[in-house]
Amino acid sequence: MFSKSNSRRDSQTSHKVEAGVPSILSPDMVVTGNLASSGEVHLDGTVHGDIEAQVLTIGESAHVRGNISADTVRVSGTIVGSIRAREVILSRTARIEGDIHHDILSMEAGARLEGMCRRLAAVMEKKDEEASTLLLTTRDNDAA
Repeated sequence: MFSKSNSRRDSQTSHKVEAGVPSILSPDMVVTGNLASSGEVHLDGTVHGDIEAQVLTIGESAHVRGNISADTVRVSGTIVGSIRAREVILSRTARIEGDIHHDILSMEAGARLEGMCRRLAAVMEKKDEEASTLLLTTRDNDAA
């Protein structure tokens, strides 16, 4: 009787732990160095370094000087550096100085971007073309 309720509670607890709680960096927090998380990060402070996360939210008061790599990035603050993500969402208060490599890009009116936007698929195709060209050049040189 008691073991059934405990097993339910244990399975519910383990599920919550797997989902995870987002890591939050408050506005008064300044980090010098790289950040890495396998889950969600909400940033309102300042980071001088690269950030890697599954889901990254850059709040309005946040400032990042470094490169960002994530599955999803939501930006309302300022970033000086490149963004590489499957999905990038720029709110009207977003300020970006750097390139964005994405599959999906959403940009509200008022967002500022100084840099290039490239689809990840296009970047991968270009790398494949360069590799093919290099391979053909190597074969041509070997034949000569």
